[in-house]
Amino acid sequence: MAEMSATITLRRGDPRLERATALKRAADQLCFIGTPAMITTIIVYATLFRHWIPYDFHWSYYPAAVRFLSGGSPYGASHVAVVHGRAFVYPALAALLFAPFGLLGSTPAGELYMLLCFLMVPASLWAMKVRDWRLYGAALVWLPVVIGWQGGNVSVPVTLLVALAWRYRDRPAVAALIVAVAISFKPFVWPLWLFLIATRRFRAAALAVGWGVVVNLLAWAVLGFGAIRTYLRLSGEVTHSLWRGGYSALALAHHLGLGLAGAGLILLTGSALIAELLVHQGLRRQRDEAAMVLAVLLMLFASPLVWSHYFVLLLVPLAIMRPRLSAVWVLPGLMWMCPPSTTVVTWQVGLAWSVTAVCLIYAWAARANFPPRPPAPPVTA
Repeated sequence: MAEMSATITLRRGDPRLERATALKRAADQLCFIGTPAMITTIIVYATLFRHWIPYDFHWSYYPAAVRFLSGGSPYGASHVAVVHGRAFVYPALAALLFAPFGLLGSTPAGELYMLLCFLMVPASLWAMKVRDWRLYGAALVWLPVVIGWQGGNVSVPVTLLVALAWRYRDRPAVAALIVAVAISFKPFVWPLWLFLIATRRFRAAALAVGWGVVVNLLAWAVLGFGAIRTYLRLSGEVTHSLWRGGYSALALAHHLGLGLAGAGLILLTGSALIAELLVHQGLRRQRDEAAMVLAVLLMLFASPLVWSHYFVLLLVPLAIMRPRLSAVWVLPGLMWMCPPSTTVVTWQVGLAWSVTAVCLIYAWAARANFPPRPPAPPVTA
């Protein structure tokens, strides 16, 4: 026993082991602190001093806010704005939330919104109880994350709302309000409501419907209910003009040679299958984590338009299922070859969905580590 203790002590005090530990710590700091800090510094410098603009905020959100504050419609967009992806096509709640930025100048408003989006990235991971500091650095070098905050779009705020919906899923009133706001802000996250149904959170689902009605009635009352028709018309025009571009399932089908009808059939069929599997995992298998993985997949697959920054949503399933550093957290780095453009080639669309598939499959493989949800306690008189 004494000899064994001496051996253990010797191994623990071995200089080679200490050097290896120090090298690993230095490598972690270089990869997960140094690299994200360098990339972030370059982008901030280019934005502030080389006049890189937050594209979506500058061309879409800010003009809509200014038009609204001036008494006009936030949905006033020319055909040129539509075909270049610059039209404001968000519901009334989004228009009201962006309105305060219109009180500032274009440059300070854009910089403020970028800062808020940047802070929402670590906030999303923290909300999902990620405590491995290396994952925060890994997330900040994903292209979808970088484009999310530098481009000034709504993908990072939406990801935070999805993360909060997961965090407070067992608090019906809170979860309902978050889900209602998220869907009212960006309707393509509607699978969040299906997640509540599939995981037997019926009270939260019912409250979400109620909150959604109240929020939208108030928001559209401020904008004017006549703006609903304009919003729907503009949304249809944008989808019809841009469905071949970006990274959506429709765009992927187009690259495979299908027209809009065939691509739409694939989108509807695939979405129905994913939704059925989501309900099965929630209702029958009682696995919340697996259901949320499928909810995120459904958000991406069912959306008629998907841009590269939409894939920031992959933070949610990975943070839930793989909250410690593993190779899958580095994999989305390949998406630097998938630019935020309306004109991308087939292999770029294929790469984006291949990375997404591997990430979700890797997350799905961890479901065995999460036991089924315990049954609800019986109701007593």
